[in-house]
Amino acid sequence: MRYVGIDIAKKDHQIAAVDEFGNVILKSFSAGNNESGFAKIAEKLEAARIESDECLVGMEATGHYWISLWEFLDANGYEVVVINPIQTDAFRKVDSLRKTKTDAIDSVLIAEYLRFANPESSKMANPDVEQLRELARFRSFLVEQATQLKNKAIRVLDQAFPEYGKLFSNTFGEASKALLKQCPTPEEVLATDIRTLTRILKENSGGNCGRAKAEAVKDAARSSIGAKFGARALSFEIKLLVKRLSFTQVQIEELEDEISELLHRSDGHWLTTIPGIGDSLAASIAGEIGDPDRFETPKKLIAYAGMDASKYQSGANQDTNGHMSKRGSSELRRALMLAADKVRIYDPYFGEYYDSMKARGKHHYVALSGVARKLAGVCLSLMREQRPYESEPPEHHLPGHLQRQA
Repeated sequence: MRYVGIDIAKKDHQIAAVDEFGNVILKSFSAGNNESGFAKIAEKLEAARIESDECLVGMEATGHYWISLWEFLDANGYEVVVINPIQTDAFRKVDSLRKTKTDAIDSVLIAEYLRFANPESSKMANPDVEQLRELARFRSFLVEQATQLKNKAIRVLDQAFPEYGKLFSNTFGEASKALLKQCPTPEEVLATDIRTLTRILKENSGGNCGRAKAEAVKDAARSSIGAKFGARALSFEIKLLVKRLSFTQVQIEELEDEISELLHRSDGHWLTTIPGIGDSLAASIAGEIGDPDRFETPKKLIAYAGMDASKYQSGANQDTNGHMSKRGSSELRRALMLAADKVRIYDPYFGEYYDSMKARGKHHYVALSGVARKLAGVCLSLMREQRPYESEPPEHHLPGHLQRQA
């Protein structure tokens, strides 16, 4: 058996190989992250008499730079293992007290890791699931951008028109945004005819806002303590921020339509049968899980998400502090925690578990983490078994927190 280690980089990969005894049979060499570089790798492996059916190739999951090379090697019949960098870091500490790290040494170290661990080859998930993960992550990025734009707009608005925040239940509702695009400062509001203000509000609120709201805005502008110094710059900034926010929100809506279509072509659509989980959360969870068969047990998925408890062990002493290790997929962990906060409200199974932990004096976040771990196992089962969620509470049953709401 031959073991090929590849240290992944943006421009040039480093490749080396060892035999079953740990002897270096292919010294470390560099190959570009491009078509000619991939061809060079294939030529070098062939020259070293390393056949695809008698070798295992390993590479770290470094950003997205490994994906193209993985596809090339897989298409040429090589068994490829994608390794979590945490595993190779741990192996490096065992392999060398000096903790030496160079690209050339790392490629040999990855090959050595394969020789000792002999892991199973990695498989790409269903293409729809891979696309789902990419779009779900992009949605998170856009949502974060929208939040940043809102926070920035509020900070500037507090200088220019501090009373404005009390005029609308949602500062960034359609009617309010339309008004801010036209006259975001008290001076501009006072300079605008009441009929124009009424028209703007009515057209962008579906008729819910009209003359009364326009007069309230006028009254607030008359008594405003907003800064007049630099008001023109503040006005210009608010208008651009709100326009950019509107554009970002439209992109999020378009993205969510695409995500929903992909979701319902994948095994991830079963997650929407869990009360409280909609398309966006289901897409995030399913996309990060990928192929459910790569996790033998829920514990392995929980560890992959970094939601397992961190441990310290020295000799006979072992301590578990109960805190999440957070050594795993932050995207999956975030999605599961958000989903846990929803399902505890809408489903008795999760709601009662949350309430039981709170009754034992656990902090909200600790109780929510427990729900998220249970939810991870449920999600894995639904995707693997391709079935809807089933909850069987007693007839007319309501968990404690819903009884209080009722």
